[in-house]
Amino acid sequence: MVFKRSTSVDIFTKQIKNYLSDDFIIVKKETDIGIAIEKLKNEKKSVIIVNDNNLINGIITERDILNKITFNADPKDRVDKFMSSPVQFVFEDDLLFHCVGQMRKYNFRHMPVLNSMKQVVGIIHLPAALSAELGSLMESIDRVTTENTEDGIIKIKTEQTDLAWKLYEEQVNPLDISYLLSFLNNIIYRRCIDLATERVAKKNIIKTIPNYCVLTMGSGGRMESYLHPDQDNGIIYETDNASEETLKNIDQYFYELANEFTILLDRAGIPLCKGDLMATNPLWRKSLKNWKEQINNWVQKPNDDSLRYMDMLYDFRAIYGDANLAKNLRNYLLNRLEESPQFLKYLYKRDEGTNAAIGFFGQFILEKEDQENLGMLNLKHTGTLPLVESIRMYSMKNKVDSVSTLVRLSKLTALGVFTESEEDFFRGAFKFLSNILLKNQIIRSKENKVIKNFIDPRFLTSREKSILKIYLKKIKDLKLKLKGDFGEEYV
Repeated sequence: MVFKRSTSVDIFTKQIKNYLSDDFIIVKKETDIGIAIEKLKNEKKSVIIVNDNNLINGIITERDILNKITFNADPKDRVDKFMSSPVQFVFEDDLLFHCVGQMRKYNFRHMPVLNSMKQVVGIIHLPAALSAELGSLMESIDRVTTENTEDGIIKIKTEQTDLAWKLYEEQVNPLDISYLLSFLNNIIYRRCIDLATERVAKKNIIKTIPNYCVLTMGSGGRMESYLHPDQDNGIIYETDNASEETLKNIDQYFYELANEFTILLDRAGIPLCKGDLMATNPLWRKSLKNWKEQINNWVQKPNDDSLRYMDMLYDFRAIYGDANLAKNLRNYLLNRLEESPQFLKYLYKRDEGTNAAIGFFGQFILEKEDQENLGMLNLKHTGTLPLVESIRMYSMKNKVDSVSTLVRLSKLTALGVFTESEEDFFRGAFKFLSNILLKNQIIRSKENKVIKNFIDPRFLTSREKSILKIYLKKIKDLKLKLKGDFGEEYV
């Protein structure tokens, strides 16, 4: 299957880092404004970024220079006298539409772009951001980027299906659509947490809120969600040797915060996790120190629960707060797994039963127990899941720190775990399976039917059936490779 990209939907599928400009200089806040402007002229740039301790502190644009500086400034005045602060910014892995919405909201022509460490990596200009043909999609952008009320957040979720359908009709890569859906869910998460923070603040549980980070896990962490995934989230927070009483108050604060934002998420269309994998559960809400202790216990004493928990945790991504906490935990997790290769044996044994829905003679293996879905193909649990799990296992073994399945796949190929032809094949399989799943979910959603991952093979074309069988057979072969590498190596 060949996928094409329409310029009219680039804005919903491309990351900001594809549109970065180096049209800026960086100065310290104590720099003389005259020196800064002279540097700006000499380097033929248009934006001044003011940095303090390697973090963005302020911004001065051409408009600021014209309105605030040209006729009123002493050349020896410090730049922090004229800079705009705090600075509105976007991250390099944000999607383009988010940046456009923010720039329209604040009437900005320029916005700094930061990496995950909140360091400046570039500037984006509105003309560049609008280079894609927008047309009627601008209304959609405004709806999903400017609403901050509870009702507005619900509208974002409603908008998802319509956007997904538009993109699907444009034959956009289904993995790009999946990334967009995940990104929109992250927006919903962040706004729910903002609202929750305002509500919990009124309870005066603690005076000073410690640094913290909210995590999302599973498909959301991998940025591979389809329509209506449930919640998988956690919280990491700092304690700084606080007293026992203070620790109780801190944890109570984060429990209240988690309770508020999980309820808001549920109302917004991201349902509560039936398995209680949420920050309201103390298992998924801990100080950084206690998180590390818990991971150590899971690795040292593997059982069904700890193996399942590690499977979920490994795919975590920071979506709110101090990302350094998540990075610290990621490094600890990778190092701990490297020190305990035996743990991977147990993890493999747990996932051993997950396999592609293809029989020895090349026939589809259909659902036989679930009465509601008899004769159907579960293309998530017997399609994408065994592929995702296998690549995750090799990532654990090889200390790959990326979360996205396809990024992991590329890094594993670079390490020699897979050949380039294998990478291409698995990449194609993931796209093809995702396309069928996404199409099915979109159609069911448009028809107001329950979203599910079961596919009736009777509705697949002969060509789709043939291609699907080829990909499922290859995924089954990957599981055999996994057995050879993990089933015996660590015995």
